[in-house]
Amino acid sequence: MTGPLEQPRVEGTRASSPRAESRLGRLEGGFSRFVGATTALLLLGIVVVISYQVAARYLPGMRVPRWTEEVSLILMVWLAMLGSGLGVRAGEHLAMDIALRQLGARAQRLVSRLIYLLVAGFGVYLVVYGYELASRTMGQTFAASKLPIGWMYLGIPLGGVLVALYALRALFVPPPALGEAAAIPKRNRLLQGTLLAMALLLILGGVAVFGPSLWGPIGVLLGSFALLLVAGVPIAVGVGIASLITALTLELPPLIIAQRMANGVSSTPLLAIPFFILAGQIMAEGGIAKRLVDFARVLVGPIPGGLAMVNVVSSMLFGGASGSAVADVSANGTILIPMMKRQGYGGDFSTAITVASSVQGIIIPPSHNAVIYSLAAGGVSIGALFLGGYIPGIMIGLSLMVASYVLSKRRGYPALPRPNLGESLRITLAAIPSLAVGFIIVGGIAFGFFTATEAAAVGAVTAFLVSTLVYRELSLTGLWHATLGSVRTIAVVIFLIATASAFAWLMAYLRIPAALASGLLALTDNPYALLLLINLLLLLLGAVMDMAPLILILTPVLLPIVTADPINMDPVHFGVMLLMNLGLGLTTPPVGSALFVGCAIGRVRLEEASRAMLYLWPALFIVLMLVTYFPWFVRVLPRLLGA
Repeated sequence: MTGPLEQPRVEGTRASSPRAESRLGRLEGGFSRFVGATTALLLLGIVVVISYQVAARYLPGMRVPRWTEEVSLILMVWLAMLGSGLGVRAGEHLAMDIALRQLGARAQRLVSRLIYLLVAGFGVYLVVYGYELASRTMGQTFAASKLPIGWMYLGIPLGGVLVALYALRALFVPPPALGEAAAIPKRNRLLQGTLLAMALLLILGGVAVFGPSLWGPIGVLLGSFALLLVAGVPIAVGVGIASLITALTLELPPLIIAQRMANGVSSTPLLAIPFFILAGQIMAEGGIAKRLVDFARVLVGPIPGGLAMVNVVSSMLFGGASGSAVADVSANGTILIPMMKRQGYGGDFSTAITVASSVQGIIIPPSHNAVIYSLAAGGVSIGALFLGGYIPGIMIGLSLMVASYVLSKRRGYPALPRPNLGESLRITLAAIPSLAVGFIIVGGIAFGFFTATEAAAVGAVTAFLVSTLVYRELSLTGLWHATLGSVRTIAVVIFLIATASAFAWLMAYLRIPAALASGLLALTDNPYALLLLINLLLLLLGAVMDMAPLILILTPVLLPIVTADPINMDPVHFGVMLLMNLGLGLTTPPVGSALFVGCAIGRVRLEEASRAMLYLWPALFIVLMLVTYFPWFVRVLPRLLGA
């Protein structure tokens, strides 16, 4: 999954002076670097402000300030909106462009240009109505800091300017190709048939569930979004445009979409997401991943297929610290896939086990996707979600280790030599600070020492201290690169949360959850059958769409259904089940981002890795079914610890 398709330069335009082009290019590049540095400083500013809040809470003689979270929200909105423009420039916004790649070259160029024009148009909307929103709220102030609320919303029109300008720039200077794009099949008849069958299935399902109401505003909202999604429009922009079209159809004022976007990001718990992402980036840069791989080698290396099991255990340990499947694949894959190949493992299996084990990073805490679910679900306890994910995440790891053992015995993959006692002790001691990062975050929340935002900030600072003072592998340059990398991810996620908030409000306004519940109950009222249908729906959607937008869009729809009769599911239980389903989607074609990244690192084709995944998907599905139908696996730890 990449941004909109990279296209060749437009032909037939009047050539300008090479010197003028060079000067203009340097000016634009310098401006973009300035904006990037500004967003990085905004992120570091949030870290400093929240760290001061934590210090004031526990240092004697200091009063806990009330203004810190308000200032952090202002900085985060500016960071997200400015970073969104840079995301357009780099082609980093999530988009499902795999269907676009099945077109001919001329059609691809035409559709790509239309996509960038749509993105530019949405940027203009943000400029106009974001400025109106900021102007209307300048007279209102935050409770503690007394700063005008309009200052926060000024980031929306400024970000809109960058989105529009960089989208227009992309008409002539396409974004660079992303690494994962190389693994995406171009024109493939089997893939085309699969996409067509899935589209027909979703259309028939929509007609069956919504009936005649599908041809009204509900159809406008869902249909326009589906069309924009398939066309390859960045998901966040597609969600925003579909919401705007529906609001105009309903004769609602256009400003309401900007208002709902602003409400979606004016949330204090949302501040935890930047810290979790930053902590994961610092761990990848600062040598923490390498220590966890070495520690996993001590634990399971000598077993047949030991290096595959090392891959699983290191993903369990690192994923539990970074909270991201893609970060897990990137960090562990670059170390372990080449190592597995040198030990005689096939490139397809080396890539597949790396991708499959990355699902643990979604489930084992801390996970920024769990924070996104908590927000979408209206404030489900983040501590309970974190604790509820431990046992299912470990079950995923154990199931993959069993599958690796069986496959390794069949293919004759070797075991690793056991390190001697002295080396094992040295490796274990070196890994303790790395393991401590995750324990501090989760323990701080579970035992009430920190809020989720404070714990995430402490985790990022702890990762920095471990990387610089203990391992001494993170330089200031490395920290800067980690911060810039975090900003890109944070901007994509927060911008998506903003537009999805408007989309979710319209779904509630149109009573889509109630209509879906009625449609499902018309099929069956058996709770076990309903859960199976919901799982199949999630697996199908997870195969064609990325995780964060699905969490934001589906949670307001499905949560009222599963928590009511006849299912009566606990929201924490549903959250873990949802994350497991969508985590599986990250490993499946045609749009699995973790699978694409793994293929790019392992230098194998998508088809080869998918064939190897056939040995691993059943293990993941069995664990999913156990967690779905036996709530004990999720609820036991939160109950024991009172979360």
